[in-house]
Amino acid sequence: MSWRFLRSLRIRKEIKNFLYTDMLGVIAGVIGGLGAVVFREMIKINRFIFFTLILSFLSCKLCNLNLGVILLPALGGLIVGPLVFKYAPEAKGHGVPEVMEAVRLFQGKIRRRVALIKIFVSSVTIGSGGSAGREGPIAQIGAAFGSILGDLLKVGGRERKLIVVSGLSAGIAGTFNAPLGGAIFGLEVMYGGLTLTNAIAVILAAVIGAAIVEAVYGPYPAFYAPPYLTFSNPAELIFYFLLGIIFGFLAVIWIKLFYFFEDLYDKLKIGYYKTAIGGLITGILGFAFYEYGVLGVGYEGINLVLIGELSLSLLLVLGTLKMLTTANTIGSGGSGGVFAPSLYIGAMYGGALGILFNILCPSLVKHPFTYSLAGMAALFAATAHAPLSMIIMIPEMSNDYSLLLPMMAACSTSYIISRIMLGDSNIYTLKLKRKGIRILLPYDFTLFEVLEVKEFMTKDVITITPDMHLNEVYNLIKETHHDCYPVIVKNELVGVVTVDDIMGVPFHLLQKLTVKDVMRRKFRYIYSDDSIKKAIEIMYSEGIGKIIVVSKSNPRKLDGILTKTDIIKAYKYITAL
Repeated sequence: MSWRFLRSLRIRKEIKNFLYTDMLGVIAGVIGGLGAVVFREMIKINRFIFFTLILSFLSCKLCNLNLGVILLPALGGLIVGPLVFKYAPEAKGHGVPEVMEAVRLFQGKIRRRVALIKIFVSSVTIGSGGSAGREGPIAQIGAAFGSILGDLLKVGGRERKLIVVSGLSAGIAGTFNAPLGGAIFGLEVMYGGLTLTNAIAVILAAVIGAAIVEAVYGPYPAFYAPPYLTFSNPAELIFYFLLGIIFGFLAVIWIKLFYFFEDLYDKLKIGYYKTAIGGLITGILGFAFYEYGVLGVGYEGINLVLIGELSLSLLLVLGTLKMLTTANTIGSGGSGGVFAPSLYIGAMYGGALGILFNILCPSLVKHPFTYSLAGMAALFAATAHAPLSMIIMIPEMSNDYSLLLPMMAACSTSYIISRIMLGDSNIYTLKLKRKGIRILLPYDFTLFEVLEVKEFMTKDVITITPDMHLNEVYNLIKETHHDCYPVIVKNELVGVVTVDDIMGVPFHLLQKLTVKDVMRRKFRYIYSDDSIKKAIEIMYSEGIGKIIVVSKSNPRKLDGILTKTDIIKAYKYITAL
């Protein structure tokens, strides 16, 4: 009876925890959805200020082109630069890496000022014509408000991380009208994996965030795919696999170009003026094509390519210009995301590739601009290492679910190429890696390769001396229940005694013999800066339960001992990330 009662109490506690995390997800969903609405309205206001009010004073026509557009992103940079550099450096750039850093390293803790400053500087960057997307800012905004909520509720680190990811997912789901895609993005990119408890809370947040935005703006997809963009012939999959291969390499080029410009601007010692310079270059590159979406978020350009309004040469020009304007806008210190620009680039190059496929095989490739949708998904799947998010998100954003097979073919192939070329680095984690921060993904047990022995070893080790009688060691074994004791002389490690060494001595000799009579002078050891993986391999191959840890500079200096319990601590550390 008592066992059943205790078991029922445990079940009740699990249900209570489950409901508590779901409640946190719901609250974060409301916050993220409202944040997405506020952010979109701020972009509209700034777009009106820059492209209607300010442009009317800067108007200078040349061949039907308004040269005043060139100055708008530069003016935006003059506003954004000082705010970012002085008050919230983490608001600079695309936002997602900063959230990843906060989630993985700081238990989801984000400074309160970040949310408000990010809303303002990102809306100014995008509203003034800077080439950037909404997903990075809204991710950071939703995450920052989630962190504030965690402070108010005084939750633990695990719950705070869940709130932050839920707020991020809600913001993305609302921004792109893609609740499932927003949830998968949060779990795949932020958490790097999922558990049932985390998934339910994040999905609830994404659904609520999307519902709030839909209530304000209506149930409209992010962009419109004509009904004739369909897939019906399985033989055509070969072209989607080929697109995936090409876009895997294109993603690597895009990432390298992006960080090339960021490094270039970092070398300029002119403070926040570099943001204005980046804006000016963006304006020069994009002013002649701003009606095609080269400046700003760019969805108008994506809609044009999907309805087949753009030629092959124009598609290639627009895709290349979007790369350059985005790299200059964000690399110079502007605030905005890389998701929408990546979709734009993928749409342009995908459409161009579709036209070429149509020329090569018109009987098979009947709708070339279908490849624009596949290109959008494939490029970002490779760029962010988020194939599942893209397979789900692009059909949601376009309200077209007929292309799941081509999406799966293109995304999986581009992702494989990107992983081969870049390893575990993507456009988000590479920014942190360059700062010396490695983001560890849960449930990836290759992580044992980067965890060092010294982080988990037992440092408080019971040692013995060579002149101790074995009966003293025998009593020590009964008292401590340890089975391995380092032998120390004048702070130097000279040997090891195990339980087997003691138990192999007849009982009547324990008082006569000393440690030096039975100790092992040759023994297995490991260095403190070796990996946990190496320690596991040694312990497994030699059938031992613990291993002596010594200093690499002095193998006679005892640093600690690594046990199976310490290995379990390392395992729990990984799964708790």
